[in-house]
Amino acid sequence: MKKCLSFVCISILFFSCSNYFKDDYVDNSPTSGKLKVYCDEGLELHVKNQAVTFESQYSNASIEVICRSDAEAVEALYNDSCKAIVISRPLTENEVKAFKSKDLNPLFTVVAYSGVALITNIKTNVSKLAMIQLEQMLIQPFVCTDSINGSTKISIVFESDRSSVVHYLKDSVIKGENFSQNCSALKNSQEVINYVANTPNTIGFIDFAWLSDRDDSVFKANSTKIKFIPIGRGDGVYFEPNQSSFKTGEYPLTRKVYVYRQASEFSLAKGFESFVAGPKGQTTFLKQGLLPTRQQERIIQVKTQ
Repeated sequence: MKKCLSFVCISILFFSCSNYFKDDYVDNSPTSGKLKVYCDEGLELHVKNQAVTFESQYSNASIEVICRSDAEAVEALYNDSCKAIVISRPLTENEVKAFKSKDLNPLFTVVAYSGVALITNIKTNVSKLAMIQLEQMLIQPFVCTDSINGSTKISIVFESDRSSVVHYLKDSVIKGENFSQNCSALKNSQEVINYVANTPNTIGFIDFAWLSDRDDSVFKANSTKIKFIPIGRGDGVYFEPNQSSFKTGEYPLTRKVYVYRQASEFSLAKGFESFVAGPKGQTTFLKQGLLPTRQQERIIQVKTQ
């Protein structure tokens, strides 16, 4: 009888302990459990790579990356559909007020710099653009003129009408004006890249993060078909998007990459945020062509003897 009672007690204790961490999305730690991360579609390649690298370091962690528009990512964080998001802009005043109305205060870390890139077919006769030209081409038909082909109408394509790139252009470049009828939106960044690669006289607007990694299959497949259009501020100097122009601030369409978190300090969301902002995550950004916000210092000693 005593043996039977002991077995029952041990069984109850075992099952009660095993069910304690039954929800890995809630009961997790900085290096274990499950986490959903919503990210801006333009950052898909980088965020997924960060997640895979994190999982390789911490085998008890599982991170699901869900790619949506930046607005949908913020909405998911607001509705508690996820605990962390990665987007290319800060929260707006209205979004901050909405979170505060629920007594929420998402914390954030700036982890990298990217930018809005202009790409065009290698055969398109557009070699550079000043910001004033870029603004004009978004609100009225843009015509390219040369001595051989004469006047050629240039069409504009975006990755999505809800993308952060479109919001950035509308808010920061054309200041609330309506886009020209010459502009249209496709489904995603990959469609924009494919369309521009096969369609001369078209300019595509995408997040540079999609083509920042020169070793990636997407870049290699299109490197001989498309080109970046250098952008200038009107002083006669033009810059392509890259780590150097992001660092100096000379590329006019540079943007920051934010990790927002609505979770405790002892959570997988915090662990992932710290990893992305830490040495390994920052090195990963650097190797894939984005500019990390933190770079390890190199101490160089020069011996005079």
